[in-house]
Amino acid sequence: MRRARLLATATCALAALIVVVACTRSADPEHHDASTGSASPAARVTAWNTRRIDYIGPDACGECHADEYARWSKSLHRVMNARAETAGAVIGDFANATLPWDGGEAHFTREGSAYVMTLAKAGTRVRYRVTRTIGHRGLQEYVGVQDAGAPGGKAHGDEVRLPFGWWPAYGGWAPQVAFDPWLDAFDAYAPVREPWAERCPWCHSTYPFDQRIARSQALGVGHGLEQLVASGGGAGRERLAIDAQVTTGISCESCHLGGRAHAEGAAIQFLPHGAASAGLPAAFADQRKTAAIVNGVCAQCHSGPSPRLSDGTALRNSSEALDLAASPCTNIKCTDCHDPHRADARGDEARAVAACTHCHQQLADAALARAHAGPGHEAASCLDCHMPKIVLGIDRFVRTHRISAPTNLALYAEGAPNACNTCHLDRSTRWTLDALGLRAPARAGIDLDASLGELWLTSPRPALRVLATWAYAASPLARYVDLKRGLADPVPYVRAWTKLALHP
Repeated sequence: MRRARLLATATCALAALIVVVACTRSADPEHHDASTGSASPAARVTAWNTRRIDYIGPDACGECHADEYARWSKSLHRVMNARAETAGAVIGDFANATLPWDGGEAHFTREGSAYVMTLAKAGTRVRYRVTRTIGHRGLQEYVGVQDAGAPGGKAHGDEVRLPFGWWPAYGGWAPQVAFDPWLDAFDAYAPVREPWAERCPWCHSTYPFDQRIARSQALGVGHGLEQLVASGGGAGRERLAIDAQVTTGISCESCHLGGRAHAEGAAIQFLPHGAASAGLPAAFADQRKTAAIVNGVCAQCHSGPSPRLSDGTALRNSSEALDLAASPCTNIKCTDCHDPHRADARGDEARAVAACTHCHQQLADAALARAHAGPGHEAASCLDCHMPKIVLGIDRFVRTHRISAPTNLALYAEGAPNACNTCHLDRSTRWTLDALGLRAPARAGIDLDASLGELWLTSPRPALRVLATWAYAASPLARYVDLKRGLADPVPYVRAWTKLALHP
C-alpha cells in the first residue's frame, strides 16, 4: 500500500506501469554474473549499477562524454556540496567578519587554511571548523565540526549543518532562520547536534544507489526510482555512509547510476538493477523519452516538504517533482524545460512554451494564443497563467511546477495565490471570477469583495504575506500600500524576505 501511494505521487501514470519485484542477489554480490539475472518476459535485468563498486566517478564519464562533462563542470549540480578546502568552494566572507544576532555575535575567520565560525553570547562560546559547503550561488550554507577552540571547550566529532549562511541577495551573512522557513525554534548559540549526514547529503551528493533503496524501504521515504526496487538486504538507516560517497556534489551517476558496466561496453540505464517493468522501455534511448522514468530520476531529490495549498501545490522550492506529478500534463518531462548538465539550472522559458504547444498545438499559432489569453495579455505566455511565480525560491519567487488552469474554485474560496491577482493585486476575488466566467463559490473563507492583495498582506499564513510583499514591490501599486510593515513581522523569514523585496 505504501509503495503504491508513493509511486502515484511520483507520476500519475507510473503506478499502472510498474511491477515491483525483489532483487535476486548472489551470496557474493561483488562477483555477481549479470547474465544470470531474471529471465521473466516482463523484466529485463541489466548489469549491476547500484553498488559502490559499480560507480566510477565523473572524470571517467568525461573521457567519452566531453561536452556533457564540460557543461556539468560549470553547473550548480556540481557544487551542491563541496569540501571546504576545494579551491573556490567557499564564497562567504571569512576575513574577520562579524554579524550581531539576537544578543550575541557570529564571527567568521580564517586560521591558516581553515575556515572558522565562532558564535558567542552571554559568556558562552561555540566554535566550528568548516568542513563542507552546501550550495554556491544564491545561498551557501556550511557544514562543520565543533572545535574545542578555547580553554575548557569540548570538541564534538559529528559534522553538523551550521547556524549561519552566506546569502548574497540579502547582503552577506544571515542566520538560518532568515532563509529557512521551517525553523520555528532557533538558538544559534546552542551547540548543533543533528548530524549533517542524516539529511543534507541524500540530495546534495552522489553515493551508491543501494543506500537510497535501503533507506527508502526501511524508513518509508522517497518518491523517485528507489520505489521500483526492493531492498537486496541490509538495514536502511537515516545517516548516509559518507565514506561510500562517490563525489561531493551531484555528478553524472546521481542520475545515470553506476557506470562501470557501461564503461566496459554495456548499455547505460536510468533504471536501477532489479526494476521490473510492465510497459517501461529497456533501451536508454527510449527511457530518456519516457516522462515516468525521467521525472522519477529528478524526484529522487526534488520532492522536498513544503507548506501547501489545499490542492497540494507547494509554496516552497525543492518540491518540483511532486508538483509536476500532480499535474494533468503527464507527458511533460523535466528535461523538456531544464538541461541538467547546464551551468544555469533555471529553465528555458521558450523551451517550456514549446513543450506546452507540443500537445496544445493550436496555441502554437500566435493569433490563437493571443485570443486564448484574452485582451490585454499580449505579453503573457502559457507559463504566466498556468505556472505562475508563487513559490518561494532561494532568493526570488519562482514558477510553480503544478501545471493547472486558474479555475479551481476551492482555491479561490480559501484566498490562495492565483495567476490573475498576483498582478491585479487591487482587485477582488469576485472580480477575478467574473473575468474568468466562473461562478463564485457558495462558501468562502475570505471576503470575496475585498482586495486580494491586501488580504494576502495580512494573511495568518507567512508564505502569503511574503508573496504579497514581493508582488506589490514589483507593481505600480506599491505606492498605495505600506510594505515596510513586513520588516517588523514576528516571523524572521518574513522580515528577511521583505528586506529582499524592498532592496532588490
